[in-house]
Amino acid sequence: MVALKMNMRLLLARKADVSFQLEHEERRPGKRRKEEIDLWIQYVGFWEGQVHELGRDVEEGNFFSLLKLADRVRFLTTQVENLLEKGRFDDGLTMDVKPARGYELQPGELVGQASQTKRDEIWDRLMNEEVLRVGVWGEAGAGKTLIVKHIHDQIVQECTRFDGACLVNVSQEGTVGTIQTDIAKYLDPNGCLTEVSAVYWGARLREALQGRRLLIILDDVRKSYPLEEVGIALERNGCKLIVTSRSREVCEQMNCHGLVHVATPPE
Repeated sequence: MVALKMNMRLLLARKADVSFQLEHEERRPGKRRKEEIDLWIQYVGFWEGQVHELGRDVEEGNFFSLLKLADRVRFLTTQVENLLEKGRFDDGLTMDVKPARGYELQPGELVGQASQTKRDEIWDRLMNEEVLRVGVWGEAGAGKTLIVKHIHDQIVQECTRFDGACLVNVSQEGTVGTIQTDIAKYLDPNGCLTEVSAVYWGARLREALQGRRLLIILDDVRKSYPLEEVGIALERNGCKLIVTSRSREVCEQMNCHGLVHVATPPE
């Protein structure tokens, strides 16, 4: 009986370790626990109850035969030892789930040669490995948003250079927190990225974007935002950024390397 209780304590300790590791791994987008892990945790809970029930029966003297007690102890010991062995999980606790490339926005057709030309100009800058931030500026109504939505959809549909595209409408009310929230919703629809204190959202986003090749579009930006605080990390063969703004100065303040001016079409 003593050995059974010791093994049960070891099993419960392993269950606690597995649960802690799962919590850490599942915070990363694209990770999902294996179904066998949930089954193992359920079995641990079931046999924990059986061992507890056995201990209660022993204390209350419910066994009239030492042979029956010994058989029960051996049976439970075997189950607990099996769970200890199966709880090694040498192949890992989680599996990779391919993240969605994003939703198609289907913004409608680009009208006019000028819009097509600007779209191609932005695309060329985006495909230049030396350019990590593209600034698109022009007056309200010039068609900046329509053009970048077309680029967004092409990334989502077919571009192998990126894993996907995420468009955030910043506008006048935008804050670091709202930008973080919108990107987090794209990366992790379950909301795990923003379950911690807002102080850590930037760090969580940086971790989630690590190793990803994502195009992030910040649309209608009215002032400069510190990307480091937001948690957006840009690098060659990694994430890139498009900023659209009514102000060239805002694009420059956000260190956009490739600037594209979209003029208001004549009436």
